[in-house]
Amino acid sequence: MSVDAAPRPPVRGEDAELDAVEDALMALDSTGDAVAEVIRDTFDQLYDGQHSGRWSFDQLFKTEKTHMGTLIEINLQRRFKFDGGDATDYRIAGVQVDCKYSMREGGWTLPPEVVGHLALLVTADDQRSSWRAGLIRVTEELMNPGRNRDAKGVLSLAGRLRIRWLWEGHGYLAPNLFLELDGPTRDAIFLARSKRGSSHGQARVNQLFRLVQRRLIRRAELATVAQQDDFMKRARGNGGARTHLQPEGILVLGHQENDPLVARDLGLQLPKKGEFVSARVVPCEPARDLDAAEISGSYWRLAELADPAVPAPVIPRKRI
Repeated sequence: MSVDAAPRPPVRGEDAELDAVEDALMALDSTGDAVAEVIRDTFDQLYDGQHSGRWSFDQLFKTEKTHMGTLIEINLQRRFKFDGGDATDYRIAGVQVDCKYSMREGGWTLPPEVVGHLALLVTADDQRSSWRAGLIRVTEELMNPGRNRDAKGVLSLAGRLRIRWLWEGHGYLAPNLFLELDGPTRDAIFLARSKRGSSHGQARVNQLFRLVQRRLIRRAELATVAQQDDFMKRARGNGGARTHLQPEGILVLGHQENDPLVARDLGLQLPKKGEFVSARVVPCEPARDLDAAEISGSYWRLAELADPAVPAPVIPRKRI
């Protein structure tokens, strides 16, 4: 086959409907951030860590894994308010578009009713914190000849080369903390127990913020560790991790009141709604070249390993 005859994604102007759908998707999400959030949230929804304590696709039952594609389809429609299609899942820019998800690139199973229509193909790998999405006009010529018992088929190699990939500059998911941690650290968090009583959820949350510092903790990750209905309370003051870890010099910062200002001045990532970040701090003198936060009249910086532990300051709750 010559270079000119080699399969390639359709260029602009070759398929007007495909162009229109791409333009509509770019208008809804120019960066791909919203799609990435939907995929991240769908993984977390499927794990249901708050009630199950699970955090990995490998921990799911086979029947649960099959729901991922349906959830992706539903959650994308909810986020972007796509109209429903007739023969397909959606109607975008007036064009019928089917949504197909596969854990493996190239593994999308396409039913006969999709042939002739556009398909939005999505794949994601939580282990690698990656995702990809593209559009294709499904035709019989682009399918492998074999079919399963439901008459569904997959794209051939030539078919996969016809995918017009979208948001190619993106491709990353918010990472899954528990897949990043080493086994001993993860076990130390999930096996933490309170010294008295049965407040093991609080003990696990305390250990989470003690062992995982200077990294954003997402709402779903906190829920997976706490495994309680009031999991957000477990991170805050008035008996939560903020109270328990203050004597150890550890701040637990959220997205409200003065916390973002302190996080910014310490050089930490800024928590968004539902997120937290913890860090051990020590007193310091203000300096131009040092990330230091002024808290209640004194200055504090991030602690080094050799710094002795001192109680952390109490951050005023009202915005100053």
